Amino acid sequence: MTPGTGDAERPAVVIRSGSTEEVSIIGGGIQGVTAALALAERGIRSRILERGERILRGASYRNEGKVHLGFVYALDNTGATARRMVEGALTFSDLIESWCGEVDWASNCSEGFDYCVVDAGLADSDALGRHYEEVASMIEAASSELGDNYLGSSARVEPVRHHGSHPLLAGDLSGDWFSTPERSVDPRALCDWLTRAIASNPLVEVDTGVVVNGVEPNGSGFSLEIGSGAGPYVIEADTVLNCSWENRLELDRQALGEAPTACYRIKHQVLARGATTVELVPITLVQGPYGDLVPWPNGDIYVSWYPAARTFIGDTPSAGTDPDRGVAEATLEGLAEIIPSLEGLEVVDFGGAWIVGEGSVDIDEADSGLHARRAAEVDQRGGWWSVNGGKLTTAPLASELCVAELTGTEPRVSIPDPETFR
Repeated sequence: MTPGTGDAERPAVVIRSGSTEEVSIIGGGIQGVTAALALAERGIRSRILERGERILRGASYRNEGKVHLGFVYALDNTGATARRMVEGALTFSDLIESWCGEVDWASNCSEGFDYCVVDAGLADSDALGRHYEEVASMIEAASSELGDNYLGSSARVEPVRHHGSHPLLAGDLSGDWFSTPERSVDPRALCDWLTRAIASNPLVEVDTGVVVNGVEPNGSGFSLEIGSGAGPYVIEADTVLNCSWENRLELDRQALGEAPTACYRIKHQVLARGATTVELVPITLVQGPYGDLVPWPNGDIYVSWYPAARTFIGDTPSAGTDPDRGVAEATLEGLAEIIPSLEGLEVVDFGGAWIVGEGSVDIDEADSGLHARRAAEVDQRGGWWSVNGGKLTTAPLASELCVAELTGTEPRVSIPDPETFR
């Protein structure tokens, strides 16, 4: 990888049938990195423009790593979000291994999540049970088309309803809980696999420490105004993949003249360690603004308690994501009130990251747009391709489908409902 030194004389980048000219990719998170690998697999060069000092150290790195099977999206009554998550989950492992080679899923994935129904939540046990049954049917149907490689295991396991409070929860906070096949991959391991794949690929260049400050259509393509430590410069690009995360829609507005509105949140990842009185298992508290617990095989324990961990919400990404130990401690303390076995653990790592979704109200409202996610979509006009992966789960699928369409090639995966990709 090379730092961006700036070169105002860099020639325009063009993609033509059968050529190996360079495509500009804005953003070095999981979306931009998997897009670059999908292009390289087809013999096409790309240059990733990443504002951080390293790729894959933002939202892709600081999250619980859940590869969603759709269970958490019970409040999307259309079922569209759950279906898209199933498609993303069942193609996730195969796509990652096509770019990174064989990986050790077993040593880097959690056990299955228990979904605990919070009595004051936005959906009761019966409604959630019906949704989980529908998700299981979606998984069964999609597996016949997409296969059943889900993080090296199988997703075709029926959720089981258990009456009464979960054994790890305090008091009578939860009426029922459901054991599910849904799992997480440690995002740090995932980011390391992808980083090594990029570093060893001769068709991918990475400029770090560079910021795309502006975009201007120039007739044949786009002028990207770049800021770097060496000073400003311009890239003239005929083909651009906009894989930025919190800045994607603003760059779309500059390039295309319009873009939808979005809801921006900052949520902090907190990792803890320490001895516990009982064996911990992955837990998601539903349905509403609650939290997650994910014990990793290496001994780290991911915790999230939404009332403390979510530090910002707004219609523009106007705040910073600087680490805050006070937020981390409050997050662990808040979740420990619900799961007493967490008491006595110590925070060992923490940091904020952006979450981008739709709507203007938070997830404590049943009609919040955050309960539904458009994902694996692309808005393409001319040489500008804006890729909306939506979630970690669906980012590899979005990259593969976008690059296949851009290059006029067949995608590695065949999606049963192509109308969801537009």
